[in-house]
Amino acid sequence: MNTPKVSIIILNWNQLAYLKNCLQSLTENTSYPNYEVIVWDNGSTEKGTKEFLSTLPHKVFGSPGNLGFAKGNNEAAKQATGDLLLFLNNDILAHKNWLSPMVQLLLQHPDCGIVGSKLLYPDGTIQHIGVMFDWRGNSCHIFKKYPSDIKPAKISGEREAVTGASLLIRRNIFEKVKGFDERYIHGSEDIDLCFAVREMGWKVMFCADSVLTHYEQVSLKVKGGRYKKKTTRHNIKLFQKKWRQKIDCFRLSNDFAKLRPYDYYRNERRDIERLIPKGARFILDVGCGRGGLGKILKERDKNLIVWGVEINEEIAGEAQTNLDRVIVTDIEQKNDVFDNPIHFDSIIFADILEHLKDPWTVLKKFHHHCSPTGTGRIICSIPNIRHYKVLKDTVRDRWLYREDGILDKDHLRFFSLATIRNMLAIAGYEVEKIQGKKRLVL
Repeated sequence: MNTPKVSIIILNWNQLAYLKNCLQSLTENTSYPNYEVIVWDNGSTEKGTKEFLSTLPHKVFGSPGNLGFAKGNNEAAKQATGDLLLFLNNDILAHKNWLSPMVQLLLQHPDCGIVGSKLLYPDGTIQHIGVMFDWRGNSCHIFKKYPSDIKPAKISGEREAVTGASLLIRRNIFEKVKGFDERYIHGSEDIDLCFAVREMGWKVMFCADSVLTHYEQVSLKVKGGRYKKKTTRHNIKLFQKKWRQKIDCFRLSNDFAKLRPYDYYRNERRDIERLIPKGARFILDVGCGRGGLGKILKERDKNLIVWGVEINEEIAGEAQTNLDRVIVTDIEQKNDVFDNPIHFDSIIFADILEHLKDPWTVLKKFHHHCSPTGTGRIICSIPNIRHYKVLKDTVRDRWLYREDGILDKDHLRFFSLATIRNMLAIAGYEVEKIQGKKRLVL
């Protein structure tokens, strides 16, 4: 393999213990033969830092004051002699053979300008396998907090952007875009750099085989929440002004657009648990998430059989450990979810129907799977659009979609109590009981 020289640039500001561990992990786990390490000390005031830096065999530079992330890295890059630059946070721990796959991926794709790593939290869950932009145009990490062994985390590929905590870039490209934009304050510099590189026609890629542990924003935590809120507002405003008209052009076609946070699929739903009829022995949870509700039900009754249906393949894998069977499918795409006639005592739709294009047909489809005995029920949780807060905002002409709740951005259908009754009647159900403001039991 061709081995161009890589300049690993580590920006440091206090947090000496993290820097020591970072450098040690590089020494122990970097098998790539041609690299240099450059440490830029951004005006550290922590006791012992200068003494430690003076003992290092690496190139050490610095400034009397904190220049910030962008300017500090730009200054450090001027001292580099490599054809490739790798920007690395000081709160990183490198895993075995982390660098070679990044270089190899870059060289295998002549149209690639930037490569990012797989970053894990200390608990082993995913911190970063790429960045995408949500419906509002804000950047977010895909599959954050998901298990590290999910399928998307094992496949290298193109991304809309990657984080600067471990970012490899061709030196000539970095110089052409004039480095990191120094107008940002500790945030968005890396995403801005990715967009600048992509605007020139280069691709940004994620390398699944380059794995590091990232403690994340160790230095910024010292500055406090107020500082972070202030800089975040500044950075978002600057980024949106610079790129707002081009974000849609940078979007990639992928399956991440409707990806929900990992905690969204916890789905324990103890409110639903209390509505399961005592005589029910066989239960189906449609949209079971991680199987939290089924797990609770099975712990309550060891003889209970709980199946689940889940569209998210990665989440369904975890549900398999909690339920008796999990079917991975889109309930609107198949004529029937089950290959054979089968009946359940209770079928649960917990905040599912409002996400469907045609909930009427889906309800009819599952009607055939309700037990013909007296225990046959479906249990639904459906948000009521006539909630006073929604009506209040509507009168004010403020129909604003949100990340969750009644006006969840992913809701395709909106229901009032009357239209819920109508939908269920059309599907062949008879309302037996209504409980609470949001819970409908049939």
